[in-house]
Amino acid sequence: MQAVNWKLATLTVLERLAAAARRLRLGSLVDRVAPVVGRPFERFVLDVDGVRLGGASLAQLHYVRELLEQGRDRTFVRLLAEAIPPGGAVLEGGAYLGFVTIHAARAAGPSGHVITFEPNVAVHALLRDNLAANGVGERVALIPKALGDSAGTARFYVREDTSSLLDLAPDATPVDVDVVRADEEVPGPFDVVKLDVEGSEAAALRGMERLLAGPQAPAAIFVECFPRLLEAAGSSNDELISVLEGFGYRVEWIDEDAGRAAPLSERWTGDYVNLCCTRHV
Repeated sequence: MQAVNWKLATLTVLERLAAAARRLRLGSLVDRVAPVVGRPFERFVLDVDGVRLGGASLAQLHYVRELLEQGRDRTFVRLLAEAIPPGGAVLEGGAYLGFVTIHAARAAGPSGHVITFEPNVAVHALLRDNLAANGVGERVALIPKALGDSAGTARFYVREDTSSLLDLAPDATPVDVDVVRADEEVPGPFDVVKLDVEGSEAAALRGMERLLAGPQAPAAIFVECFPRLLEAAGSSNDELISVLEGFGYRVEWIDEDAGRAAPLSERWTGDYVNLCCTRHV
């Protein structure tokens, strides 16, 4: 781990030098040199609050550094873990490198399980390695499909950091993926649902009407709410909240700074927020 920390310290210095060079109008030089200088830092393994996460690109390293150095999603994963009973079942849409998946699998315990839908096959090897490194590989079923409100095939846009059904980035690589309704793909029931599907959250929820209805509905749902992406998908944060409330959930947003779930009457700041939704009793 000391070697990794040395890497992080060196990378921080290089980032500061690059920022200074850009201020001196040497941005084109930085852009040419950065891919070569950054290559030794692409492969990494970091410990984030007891979770070992490995990656293979600078974009993935940036995400993990945010988890490690800024405490990104710390309250989110705590509330998620608290909502999962021992032996529980979790349905996840969007796993990426597996940080939240690992927390969910640990909370469910040896007799529980997680079913995760991750259509980006480019991260599957890393995801499986991270699950195995944290001792939860046997508890997680990985399904290489996207969640939506109708079954079919769709274009999926792959990037090193965020991949999506939305064509929003010129450097994304388009691939075809299967889109499924959770109701038709997995039997349930589930104790907790977690969705981070880059703007397709409302559609994914509409595709699990059976799972979210009745006496065996999940006790809690955790959903990313990113207004810009929701709007690009033809939805909105108001629609997302309305769908959740329509299924009988009380919707709150996760205030990472205060370490709590806050009511919607309190406005949040920032580009996106995670919602914590609990079933009305």
